[in-house]
Amino acid sequence: MEKARALIIPEQNSLEFVELEKPDVRAYEVLVKIKACSLCTLDRRVYLGTRARQFPFLGGHEVSGIVEKCGDGVVGVKEGDKVILTSAYCNQCELDRTGRGTQCINKSREPQRVKFDGYIQGGGLCEYLSVPAWQVIKIADDADLDHAALTEPLACCVHSINKARIKLGDTVVIIGMGIMGYFHLKLALMRGARVIVSEMDPTRKQKALDSGAHVVIDPGTQDLCEEVKKLTDGLGADVVVNTIPSAAVWNSAIQSLAPYGRLIAYSSQDSKTPIGVDFGMMHSREIEFIGTLNPTIEDNDIATKLITYHLIDMEEVIDARFPFKQGKEAFAAALKPGAYRVIIQY
Repeated sequence: MEKARALIIPEQNSLEFVELEKPDVRAYEVLVKIKACSLCTLDRRVYLGTRARQFPFLGGHEVSGIVEKCGDGVVGVKEGDKVILTSAYCNQCELDRTGRGTQCINKSREPQRVKFDGYIQGGGLCEYLSVPAWQVIKIADDADLDHAALTEPLACCVHSINKARIKLGDTVVIIGMGIMGYFHLKLALMRGARVIVSEMDPTRKQKALDSGAHVVIDPGTQDLCEEVKKLTDGLGADVVVNTIPSAAVWNSAIQSLAPYGRLIAYSSQDSKTPIGVDFGMMHSREIEFIGTLNPTIEDNDIATKLITYHLIDMEEVIDARFPFKQGKEAFAAALKPGAYRVIIQY
């Protein structure tokens, strides 16, 4: 029986290499040899214990690879094709069929991508995965697989930007200049927006300016709402995107909105601390609160094109690369303060 090596989180603050049974393909599935896996913020939070997930945990949902084998009925890809893996859309529920697959109701009922006695989210920290053909997207033969592994986070931001309904000349505030702040900045600029970034870290403030931000506000020394109002003749921002998992930023984000403004609740929140909202103000100013989670298949497809056409510089968010056998060292690098993405190469 062939084996597939995997790097799992058996418990909080622990990593372990294990051997799993190499999966085979069923009808309408493809066997993918993983070539690059990016360590997502979620993987890091599960490792640290700030995000509750069942242990043992097999992560890795930012991945690219090469098709090794196709099951009966697969027509969209063939052996040797470069692909990225999407979220586990069932492609059978009403939400998936109507372009709302981020809320797919059958994800937990789908067959495991590899036989594992634990919780799988993505599974790209295993060398081989078997997935339904509709959960892969073929990419160009000359695509950089490290860059392609970052399709999922970019696609999440494509989904977010689309929900923000940015118009030419809008003022967009992005809170936080991590990787998601960077992608939101680049996408908002493509939409013709004036972009203001709120960030305290000196290195990230400079990255925001170098990446095209028109203004950078330091919330440690400046009042975000006051500064945004100054820059908009007292109106406020058309869109505010929060990428920071902190309860403390929400009220200033809300207060920074112009009438008809949209607040994009992009960041997931580890804390369940409730946020006090003046719904009378929300009513009278006609503002919107918009949640956004994960990408649709279409968002993934768009992101692969942005990467393949080199419309966004993906090297800007890759801090380091490690071979799979140094996966533990890769996690250590990813956990350093200020890290963007660390890539594990197979």
